[in-house]
Amino acid sequence: MTVLVVDDDPGSLLVAQAAVEKSGHRCIVASDGDMAWELYQEHHPEVVVTDLMMPGLNGYDLCRAIRAAENGSYAYVVLLTSHGAREDVLEGMKAGADDYVTKPLDPFILHTRLLAARRVTTLHGALAEALTETRGSNERLAEFTGRVSHDLRNPLTSILGYVELGSMEAETDQESAAEYLEIVGHSARRMLSMVEELLTFASIGGSLVRSRLSLADLVKDVADDLNLGLREAGAVVECEDLDFDADGSQMRVALQNLIQNAVAYRREGIPPVIRIHGDRTPAGVVIRVADNGKGIAAGDRRRVVEPLVRLHRQGDPPGSGLGLATCARVAAAHGGRLEISPGQNGGTVVSLHLAGADAPVAP
Repeated sequence: MTVLVVDDDPGSLLVAQAAVEKSGHRCIVASDGDMAWELYQEHHPEVVVTDLMMPGLNGYDLCRAIRAAENGSYAYVVLLTSHGAREDVLEGMKAGADDYVTKPLDPFILHTRLLAARRVTTLHGALAEALTETRGSNERLAEFTGRVSHDLRNPLTSILGYVELGSMEAETDQESAAEYLEIVGHSARRMLSMVEELLTFASIGGSLVRSRLSLADLVKDVADDLNLGLREAGAVVECEDLDFDADGSQMRVALQNLIQNAVAYRREGIPPVIRIHGDRTPAGVVIRVADNGKGIAAGDRRRVVEPLVRLHRQGDPPGSGLGLATCARVAAAHGGRLEISPGQNGGTVVSLHLAGADAPVAP
């Protein structure tokens, strides 16, 4: 820790400095309150040990200034007081001090105060990080909720509108009413598909059920499930086998999304070629899915892994914007990450970095 010691008595200052440095901490010193305030703003020490009566800012005012300036960090303030100065201690605590030691300073007593200070500042730092993360999570949740509401509102509005039209013309124009019902059914199926994808996205993570998997077998299962769409697009799926440990159900979800994306975002008139292979790394494995499709611009690669983000490029099919976000969540659940890079032929390479079974799993 960095400890700021403030005292206008040179002897007391030397004793305190020696005690701090003997305890293994970095010590900066000030001989008056104004100098202490400047050093505090420059170095942001974790601990301030300050006398009460001194030139410039006194100890009470210094403490108040420190508390007023804190923004996310916390300085543990220890007062240097005279024996029996109870009123001074009480006023100092009201000003925001955390503890006190009496003069003449006992190095052992100061050492114990610094141990307590380390615990307090460490806990406060962890709490501040947790609070920052919670605020960020709340902001992401609000943004996510807004996107979901927007995407569900459109088909719901369409359903309600065509239901009303259908009810108005049910008796006089049955052909139009049937057309309206078909549109309603299409919109309802689109909403159901989005809800199912949202539920899949929400279920990814948690406790993993790892097992020994064959990449070739996984890809074959997924290709069989997507057989109709692959045949219609004239797609070719190639895979180099690799045995690795991962959660089988989550890996199937990820591979299905990546293969579907490669087909959906193919270039016009060019049949999709999807090549899948894996490599071992010191940290685990990397599963790479490469295609010859439209590709993703460098400026969009970070954005497209956010939930419900779509690029809306000309010729792109409608989608939920959850495919790559789900894949990124699968990688994170395995203690890894998702990486998007350009392919050799202008397409996209999506790499799922998966940590080994012994690596810590991301929260």
